[in-house]
Amino acid sequence: MPPAKHRVPQKAPPKPYPTTPPEVVDPVWLAKALGLSLLAALVCAWLTLCLLFYQGEWQLVLHPSHTVDRTPASAGLSFQEVRFDAAETGQPRLTGWWIPAEANSQLSFQTPPKYAALTVLYLHDGSQSLSATVPSLARLHQAGINVFAIDYRGFGESDSSAHPTEARMAQDSAAALDYLTATRHIPVANIIPYGVGLGASLATNLALRHSQITALILDNPDPDPTATAVALHSSRVIPVRLIFRERFEIARPLAALLTPKLLIAGGPSSAHSPSNIPALQMLFRQAHSPSLSVTLPSTGYEDAYQAALSRFLDQYATSPIRLR
Repeated sequence: MPPAKHRVPQKAPPKPYPTTPPEVVDPVWLAKALGLSLLAALVCAWLTLCLLFYQGEWQLVLHPSHTVDRTPASAGLSFQEVRFDAAETGQPRLTGWWIPAEANSQLSFQTPPKYAALTVLYLHDGSQSLSATVPSLARLHQAGINVFAIDYRGFGESDSSAHPTEARMAQDSAAALDYLTATRHIPVANIIPYGVGLGASLATNLALRHSQITALILDNPDPDPTATAVALHSSRVIPVRLIFRERFEIARPLAALLTPKLLIAGGPSSAHSPSNIPALQMLFRQAHSPSLSVTLPSTGYEDAYQAALSRFLDQYATSPIRLR
């Protein structure tokens, strides 16, 4: 029987090419997708810029220094360095200088000085450190008044684990007032908050929260820190005025505050912003009475400063008058 022949499998005939045309992407759709992607990228970049500004905005108005290279001793004043406001760790977070009224042999005070029962709580302007305040502290001491000046967290030798903000500085000023009343047992009525620049907002809000405070001194307050920030960061891309947080508002609290107040414009505290004086004078006109406002010359201001300070203390601090 003959062997079966091996059958070779037949190849399938090739399939015909499709006769339908290939799908073409609509160029209009492609342009829209590209435009949306580009818009999303631009929005993300804008949000990133806003976030970076938001995180560093405090540097537009606050300029801390950790250097303390000058103390009241350089002005011939005896003083005590104070550490207070213990944190959860038990370590004090804040530093300050206590300058008693009697502690200056170079000045011929009465015994005791006229205003020895009074204490100024000095809140600086949010720049440098306590070292920059020595001349101002010496002028206050010359009036025969106790002075307690502090560095906020992030300034000088105070805790530097976090950068300063308006909220932290408000907490620190409240802690300083608590130190004076709880540790030094000074009656609130004998404490006069003295705010310079941005510190004026802190001092004013202290007086608003403590009705027992009988006098307040504001030295060249910044009338609108937000405007300062906008001027320093004049970007049309970032809405600075909208997202700026460190506002240190002064106008509305000052217009509502019934506490007698000494309002100072000009003099050495305005050396870096003499153009602010017209704005300050307008701000002072809006302050609630009673108030005493004074504009000091840029030079030869010492006598005018001491005269205004003595007049105010005589009228309101030694025999407080509260107009309600």
